[in-house]
Order: sequence, then structure tokens, then C-alpha cells
Amino acid sequence: MNLDWKKIGIIALFIGAVVLFGFFIYYFFFRPLFLPTAPGDENINQVNGQLPATVNINGRIYIVDSNTGLPILNANADDITNIPTSEQPSATAQGGLTQVSQLTNSPSLFSATYNNGQVIYYNPKDGKFYVISADGTIKEFNSQVFHNVSQVTWSQNRNKAVLEYPDGSNIIYDFTTGKQLTLPQHWYDFNFSPTDQQIAFKSDALDPENRFLAVSQLDGSQPIILENISDQGDRFTVNWSPNKQMVATYSQGKDLDKSEIYFVGLDNENFKYMLVEGRDFRGQWSPTGDKMVYSVYSSSNNFKPQLWISDANPDSIGNNRRSLGLETWSDKCTFSGNNKVYCAVPTILPSGAGLNDKIANSIADQIYEINLETGAKTLIASPNGDHTIYNMIVNENLKYLIFTDKNNNRIYKINL
Repeated sequence: MNLDWKKIGIIALFIGAVVLFGFFIYYFFFRPLFLPTAPGDENINQVNGQLPATVNINGRIYIVDSNTGLPILNANADDITNIPTSEQPSATAQGGLTQVSQLTNSPSLFSATYNNGQVIYYNPKDGKFYVISADGTIKEFNSQVFHNVSQVTWSQNRNKAVLEYPDGSNIIYDFTTGKQLTLPQHWYDFNFSPTDQQIAFKSDALDPENRFLAVSQLDGSQPIILENISDQGDRFTVNWSPNKQMVATYSQGKDLDKSEIYFVGLDNENFKYMLVEGRDFRGQWSPTGDKMVYSVYSSSNNFKPQLWISDANPDSIGNNRRSLGLETWSDKCTFSGNNKVYCAVPTILPSGAGLNDKIANSIADQIYEINLETGAKTLIASPNGDHTIYNMIVNENLKYLIFTDKNNNRIYKINL
């Protein structure tokens, strides 16, 4: 029997082609993408069979401890602080899970400190202002009813306030005398002077050439134009300094990761500008006005907000500028004295959070105390109950901290 080597060769080539084709399919589509980890190279932050690095609980995002599988870490500190999993909420702020007392049962807006450690707030349900004590006692601040107030700007002594309405109407109300003054509808972004004798504001108009940053007397008389803001009103922040020398700041982007901050005075002063490492500058004066805590975001921080401190006296603007090492916005902070600040810090922030701060509305906060002289920061409390914090008020003499929850607008208290 003669073998047909030609046919055998064709069959062999066919089988080889099938095997080679199958190998290519396996290699490009089905082989494992990562090789097994060599001993000693395991990821020490993850344990097999436990929860992932983050977890969403009732709409709140937490970091998960790889050793216990529980959401107990804060990823926002330079040194991550463990909170014992067996810990029950403590009655006072001691660095771990802390008891929270709810002080109001209805929405409580535009809160501010008042005499003897009390807090003023507006109840949108009945249109009245109330005063609440740390023990939960609530009294009317004033019997007058103000329906549908959309914004409140308090005077320094809390006796007066600018009340803004959705239709653009603006009034100044004196809570001690009951007198009311009407301000022009095209005025907005109000701020009282440190002496409560003047107000600063922006003035809008259809023509950009008639848009101004200005100050006036409380009744709107004797307006003084400080700057023509044209179509750049959003770059100006009305923020009167406690030392009475500066009325506003102007932010101008230098490049993707830097901004120049200019300070606007009452007399056309040529103040030194401050160069900051990021965008979305949000500044807060210290009580004496010699320094400023601010937040910015940049690509070096994955576009997340970062807290900074800088000197801000006219002759020292920008000096001693340094990062405080916390990822949060400055408007989630409050001063207690000139060298200490308390900040609500999200437990975790995704990349790009600085571009849209609403991302943090569903993230629980922890509370840090920061010594501005040394830069030391201490985690003092993880509020029990998953709170997104804003408008914090601290009274260290009476040993309590009060805050409003961003999601339900109710007021809560923590004992220090």
C-alpha cells in the first residue's frame, strides 16, 4: 500500500494550523492577566475573603479596614488612625466614635453663634428665627415672620441680618428694634464690615460695564465703588477681613495648578498678591485677620480639595504658606481662637471631588482639631450616625461643638 504523503502533509498542516489558532485565541482572550504573586509581594492592605477597599452603607461611602473588614479608617489623614471596632460611642470627643445629640427636629438654616454659647437659626417651616441653647432649650429670637428666605447674612453682633428672597428682594432687618430697610434687588453677595457700620456687596446690571464691587452704609446710602467686576463677578469673593483693611479677594488662574489671589482694599491699595497651588480658592480669615485658612484643588492631589494656611497681613501676604495635610474644603472649618481650627473632613474623597463638591454630600465626615502654630492635627471625633457636616460652631469654654447635617438640615451637638 502506497502512502499519499501529499495528503498526509496537508492534514498535518491543517492540524498544526488549528492548534496554533487555538493557542492564539487562548493567549489573547483567555489567559490570566496577572501572574500569581510571589511570596512576600502580597498586598498588605487587602486580605483574601474580606471586604473591598471601600464600601457604600446607606448611601455613605467608607474606607474598609483590611484586617477587620469594617469601615473604621479615615483615609484623609497623613497618618491613618484606627478606631477600635469594639468601641461604643463615647460621651465626649476622644478621637473615636462619639455620641451625637440632635437639638432640632425641623430644618434649621443659616445658623450662627449668639450670646452665652447659644445658636440662632431660621426655621423655613414657620418663617421664624429661633435661639437654641446647648441643652436643647429653644426660644423665639424674634416674633416677626419671614417667609421663603433664601439666604441670610448675619452682622458681626448678630443684631442685624441681610435677608434675601428668591425674587431678588433684599432687606436689612434689625432684630433689636424691628426696623426694616430695603436694599436694591440687583445687589448680592453681602458681607458686614467688622464694625457693622457698612456692608460690602456686588452690584449686577445688564451691561457688564455697570457691574461693581462696592460698599455702602447699612441703608444703602453713600455707595463707594471699589472695582468694576464686568463679567468676572464669580472670581470676586466678598469677605471683609477682621482687621478692616481688605473687603474681598479676586482669584485668577495662572495655569492648571496655580492661581493668583489678589486682595481688594477700601482705598485702592496695591496689596501683594498670593500665589496658591491650585484652583477654586476658598479662604477663611482668622479672628484677628493675620492669617487665612484656605482650600484649593490641583492635579498633584488628584483634583481633590486640600487645606492650606498662610499669613495674610498686608505686609506678609503669602508668607509661611504650607499645606495642612487634610483633604477638605475651608468652608467646612471653623476657628476657635486665632491659632486653632476645627474641620469636618470626609472619610474618603474620590478623584475629581474638587471639581464638584456635591460629591461629598453623601460622604460621612470626621472632625479634626488643627493647631495652626505647629501644624499638628488630631482626629477628635467620628460622629455616630453618618453625618455630612457643614456650618460648625465651637464653644470650647462650654465644651461643645454644634453642627448642621447637610442632608436633613438639622442641628446636632458633640461634647468636647
